[in-house]
Amino acid sequence: MPTVPHILIVVASTRTVRFADYPLAWILERSALRTDFMFEVLDLRDHPLPFYDLPTAPALSPRQYGSDEERELGTIFDRADGFLIITSEHNHGYPAGLKNVLDHFFAEFNHKPVSFLGYGNVGGSRAIEQLRQVVAELDMVSVRPTVHVFGMQMMEIRANPEARREAFARLEPRLDILFADLHWWSAALKAARSAG
Repeated sequence: MPTVPHILIVVASTRTVRFADYPLAWILERSALRTDFMFEVLDLRDHPLPFYDLPTAPALSPRQYGSDEERELGTIFDRADGFLIITSEHNHGYPAGLKNVLDHFFAEFNHKPVSFLGYGNVGGSRAIEQLRQVVAELDMVSVRPTVHVFGMQMMEIRANPEARREAFARLEPRLDILFADLHWWSAALKAARSAG
């Protein structure tokens, strides 16, 4: 019997005080109701890497890690069948820490799907559009459905627990669509990778 897809939830913001913890808690609550995935959280705040300075591009030197920290992250990325990235938007772009981590690896991401939850004034839309270009170069499949938390919703969510529940409840249908597509792609690509 095939195992369920292993999805890595990546928290991109490394800020000390950040909004990301609210959607992360909501996603974990929703994911606990599912039996068709196995979820793991990777908080980039807990895995700092130096700025990218490898002597050879990761695409040309797969899994040739320069440190124990890189090896640990590479192992985590390798065992994932798909990704859900929670990203903020800063100055129309995504966090520098996320780009730095993506630049350190290549083979670990190949032929795997990635989905996005974005937050910011326009729901992280511009950050996600940029990320779609980056993950294409990593030979990933960018899952079309996304979840966007807009500026006004962020204010509601921060305000009080009751408002938080209502705001996220309105986003549940979109998250369900994202999960459905992520499951299809992660299962299909997992089978294809297994077949060689």
